[in-house]
Amino acid sequence: MLDLGPLRQTILDRNTKGIPGTCTPFKLCDIATKQWNVLREDLPLPLMVLKRSSLDFNSDLFANYLSEHDLSLAPHGKTTMSPQLFDEQLRHGAWGITAATVNQVQVMRQFGINRIVLANQLVGKANVQSIVSEMNSDPNFEFFCFVDSIAQLENIERNLLGANQTRPIGILVEIGAVGGRTGIREQDEAIALIEKVSTDQSKFRFSGIGAFEGAIPGLNKSADPVTTYANQILEVVQAIPQSCYAGLGEFILTGGGSSYFDIIAERFKSMEMSLPVRVLLRSGCYVTNDHGAYRSAQEEARMDPDRHWHSQFRPALEVWSYVQSMPEPELAFLTMGKRDVPFDAGLPVPFKRFRPDVGFQDVGTCEIFNTNDQHAYVRLCADTDWKVGDMICSGISHPCTAFDKWRFIPVVTDDYDVIDGVLTYF
Repeated sequence: MLDLGPLRQTILDRNTKGIPGTCTPFKLCDIATKQWNVLREDLPLPLMVLKRSSLDFNSDLFANYLSEHDLSLAPHGKTTMSPQLFDEQLRHGAWGITAATVNQVQVMRQFGINRIVLANQLVGKANVQSIVSEMNSDPNFEFFCFVDSIAQLENIERNLLGANQTRPIGILVEIGAVGGRTGIREQDEAIALIEKVSTDQSKFRFSGIGAFEGAIPGLNKSADPVTTYANQILEVVQAIPQSCYAGLGEFILTGGGSSYFDIIAERFKSMEMSLPVRVLLRSGCYVTNDHGAYRSAQEEARMDPDRHWHSQFRPALEVWSYVQSMPEPELAFLTMGKRDVPFDAGLPVPFKRFRPDVGFQDVGTCEIFNTNDQHAYVRLCADTDWKVGDMICSGISHPCTAFDKWRFIPVVTDDYDVIDGVLTYF
């Protein structure tokens, strides 16, 4: 669906992290002809890989879920910033792609994405003018952004002065929770903002309501705050004067990250209006899941009888590194660190060990307890038989801060044959 031809002509060489130093430059589209295998040490470590089977499983699983529940998806592109994965998500039925910054919008537009939700505030002259330029240059480009205050709306208006705006900007008024992230807090303020958005149809088109439930207080104890938050949003929707959405073909109601999307979907689907309601999830991390925070969130959902998500995504990202030093008893260091793996939502978890020319070994009892830029500190049990040169496979926590550390990520089979590669644009 996207024009990936130029991307696949990208030249990879020894200056690309993850490419062997002995390799002559080659096009990405030719990577499978190299017949590389990670376990044969054909590529340098550390190396983050994307497992094809898990990626396909997750894509199919979520597409079926969306279809069964009559939901739409605009996955958060900030997770991967990979046009190749955007293309796969669109091919699996995504309605559009979500961005967090205008720079991300520009990358998405470069590869031909025609429907984008900026799930953030549009602020500043350069950002506003970039969006207007994109909308003016392509009548098929649909754009929506969050607005959570009259002050922010007025900032956009100021930066539209003198612009030759051919179409109105789609506005999703963002509703937040007290103590949470962005989003308007009070219902009467939300209605006042919606009415102001609706006053000038040449500049703005009120299109619906935006929300994000993943940063509201109290989630460390239970998922109940998500239901409360969703109900507050529905109360705002019910209070909107019908005149504010007169003429709209549909009303967009969007929320749903990668941890509580089922709760948001269930509550938002209960909304009845005088026009069709598009319940739009923005889950991004589902496509790879992880071995940490999102895996735990999935398990919590599956164990809760009051939730309707009972499936389990598969972790698709692995980071391989070498044991490089064992300077003290029960202490080892790996050849990966903060430059290679996320550390904001939990440290990596070693779960496989491979000894070159021998095969897979028991990983033993081990824990990564700290990282430096290029080192991971591992605490070992006394009987753990690691050796320098062993290859350790670790699962990560939080895909968003894993992808941004790699420009090139090899796609591998379950036997670790390299069959393709994806590029990222952070």
